[in-house]
Amino acid sequence: MTALPPGSTIGVIGGGQLGLMLTEAAHALGYRVAAFTDTADCPIAQAADVLVVGGYTDPAAIARFAELAAVATVETETLPAETLAAVGEQIELLPRAEIILTTQDRAKQRTFTAGLGIAVPRHRIVASAAEAEAAGRELAMPAVIKRATGGYDGRGQAWVTAPGELAEAWASLGGGTCVVEERVPFAAEFSVIVCRGRAGELAFFDPIRNVHRGGILRVSSAPAGIPEASAATAREFARRFAEGAGLAGIACLECYLLPDGGVLVNEVAARPHNSGHLTIEACATSQFGQLVRIVAGLPPGDTTLREPATMLNLIGDIDEEALAALAAAHPGRTFVHRYGKAPRPGRKLGHVTVLGSNAVAPPPARPGCEIG
Repeated sequence: MTALPPGSTIGVIGGGQLGLMLTEAAHALGYRVAAFTDTADCPIAQAADVLVVGGYTDPAAIARFAELAAVATVETETLPAETLAAVGEQIELLPRAEIILTTQDRAKQRTFTAGLGIAVPRHRIVASAAEAEAAGRELAMPAVIKRATGGYDGRGQAWVTAPGELAEAWASLGGGTCVVEERVPFAAEFSVIVCRGRAGELAFFDPIRNVHRGGILRVSSAPAGIPEASAATAREFARRFAEGAGLAGIACLECYLLPDGGVLVNEVAARPHNSGHLTIEACATSQFGQLVRIVAGLPPGDTTLREPATMLNLIGDIDEEALAALAAAHPGRTFVHRYGKAPRPGRKLGHVTVLGSNAVAPPPARPGCEIG
């Protein structure tokens, strides 16, 4: 593909904060953005050049979106298969629909990644109470059961401590296809983001250490401070996924670092990832800039980590005084991103990145607010 000339329009399906930051990166490279979302009041509406609002399976909305864009990508994988197929029939969609459909389903994702020789937690795929009970007899306890589709930020999953609890837990998640996994006694969590261009060029961001609480990412930092051998293993797993899937775009592998230095891949997202937000200020090219470049037909950019960085998620509500204190403690090194979303318990409303240190302590926030 010949690279899109500046001024061309890139389509983005989805209206969340990833789309907002993707649009900002597209503008920085000289491109326009047409966004397709089912909700008019959404983060991407703040920046998109054109907003197409309609049901994701509405043929008229899909056709209008496809007329506006030269090529399209996604900012979320939770999209109907019909949407992906219909868009892909009218304009080029990157990553391909098949990749998105695989990563949006935990069961399909586990089968696909394991088939590529990527190490994953011990698990069983179940679709009935009887199969859930059988998984409990085969796997060590405690274990977690996760819905194959629809869960995020700790939602759509339940922990069990005894095999007999699995059938009830399966029913509490609404039944259907689920994945049961043994608890992993990890030493740390980290992610690695791989970029693969249209011609197969590969680039990797440095590993990023992550801290979760309640299933929600709170803090990410780079350098990750993990053994180089473990980082090399994670990069190899990321390469296998990118090449095995025929990816043109970016993908984030969320990994467990084991006490012995081994690595297991927990989840894969073929889109920008929350843990990669610090790349906006910390890297020569951000994860969003990389996706824009690849979609537009440009080779991946420089992924060099220019200096240490820590990202803290702003959750539930935003405590302006705490943010001001953080900025005062790190003058000129603190960058606040607001998503324009209404406050709600557990909701990600923005993030703040602090450059120059990967050991930033989250400041205390008033009740209802969480910083990291």
